[in-house]
Amino acid sequence: MSDMTNSGQASWKPLIVIALSMVMMYITSFSVNVLISVIVTDLKTSVANLQFVIVSASLIAGSLMVTAGRLGDKFGKKKIFLLGVIIYTVGLTIVVLSPNITIFTVAWGLIWPMGMVLVIPTSIAMIMYYYEGSQRATAFGIYGAVLSAVSAIAPVVVGALANQLGWRIALALSPAAGVLTILFAFTLTETDKDSSVKLDLPSIILSVLAFGTFLITSTLAGRYGWFFQKRPLELNGEAISLFGLSVVPFLYLVSFILLIAFLWRGSQLLKRGETPMLDGALLKNIPFTLGMTVQALLYMTIAGVLFAVSVFLQAGVRFDSLQTALTMLPFSVLVAAFSFLTPGLAKWVAPKWIICGGCLVMAAGIWFTGHDASMQMSPMDLLPAMILLGAGGGLIMAQVATVTMSTVPPEQGGAASGVSETAKEIIGQGFAIALAGSVLFGAVYTSMVDDYSKLEGVDLSTAAHQEMVVELEDIFQEISEEDEKKFFASLPEKTREGSRQIVHNAAERGLRAALAMMALAVAVMLLLTLFLPMVKEDTLKEETE
Repeated sequence: MSDMTNSGQASWKPLIVIALSMVMMYITSFSVNVLISVIVTDLKTSVANLQFVIVSASLIAGSLMVTAGRLGDKFGKKKIFLLGVIIYTVGLTIVVLSPNITIFTVAWGLIWPMGMVLVIPTSIAMIMYYYEGSQRATAFGIYGAVLSAVSAIAPVVVGALANQLGWRIALALSPAAGVLTILFAFTLTETDKDSSVKLDLPSIILSVLAFGTFLITSTLAGRYGWFFQKRPLELNGEAISLFGLSVVPFLYLVSFILLIAFLWRGSQLLKRGETPMLDGALLKNIPFTLGMTVQALLYMTIAGVLFAVSVFLQAGVRFDSLQTALTMLPFSVLVAAFSFLTPGLAKWVAPKWIICGGCLVMAAGIWFTGHDASMQMSPMDLLPAMILLGAGGGLIMAQVATVTMSTVPPEQGGAASGVSETAKEIIGQGFAIALAGSVLFGAVYTSMVDDYSKLEGVDLSTAAHQEMVVELEDIFQEISEEDEKKFFASLPEKTREGSRQIVHNAAERGLRAALAMMALAVAVMLLLTLFLPMVKEDTLKEETE
């Protein structure tokens, strides 16, 4: 154990450095939703393209997270952490200076995720290395509190700066925090290194292919359909027949087979007495596996709801960055408050029941969001919904990290944090944005075709209806506002006269469809929570110690 004081207590200096790195990273993560419209306008791109870039970042981060968790064990956690912060800072600097969407895409979708993938699992492993027992529980509590505080403050600060000075100046806060993190990180002592850890190349390739295929498939679902064929898959100009099914389920099957191969490779290494990237026995730790899944679903729900609401507010209601941030501020504040103030509830109530309560409160928040959102709304209209979403999310967040990590032995900290963050990044970010975006836009275009057929009295066949939905999707992918006006001017008279109401109906129905998917995720989260062990805080601490 490093950085110990004479009293035997670990220094809080490593936690300060980790907290700074969280400020650096989550300024970006929590602020991108309020910058959607200004980035799209400035870089002359589309919401769909920006959605793809965001998912690409999760592709890089999620597919390499397990590998990164082992790098810290092998080479030293401080070294890998510092390298990650440097790469992240360079990537965000390129983002804020990017002159076009191409450079922005490379920096956002490739460079800074390579830094983030080194920082996140290593920072969690550093907490487990530097702190023990009650100090570790306190450290995780502070970690969650900082995360929640940044989630509350960053969108408002960034939104205000974006309105006054532009999105580039606003996002420049992130690399500025990165420079501070680098300076402080140099003062830490290095952690122990485990030379026995070997980075097995086949395991790395299999993990990247498995997780990468999953996320790439998720991005394709909006275009080709989640199960049934939305449009034919073409290779070299030739349509591939899949018997009416989308290519997506087949690719998901491929990703599952690759994941099984990755775990099998790990079991073979264990039989030879070597250390795998991920010990399959870790997944047999039921509290860890269930907690990891619940945590991933929590972040999926949060990311999906915030993305859908942000797109609705900015592309539909036409809120600016600050108005969007203020609308969602109650959510961020309540998440921060509840995640910071409620961990002690586990002394009297088993964490599983607190998490169940949080799920029910979040479900109510999702319902109120769909009920209260409209194209004529003001930022205050979603106040009850955001309060419920924040309170429910905070209750879950305060308990789930402890349940997930506290039963993991310190020697498995790097691997456990890596796989936990992989699930959170892939399911809780990349998959969430892909799912929310595809359901939102799919429902929008479907609604527009439905209203058109009613107004014009046209009885469309299923095939013709689907063809029109796909056509609208292609048209609105890239066109400017001026082209959009020309498109509506070319429509039949009844549709043209009712176009404003058609668009309003479509936006509201799209939002509600995306929220319905997130409500389903909460239902699954609630069901899984019922299988968590009946333990209280004292029991978890004893197991940790």
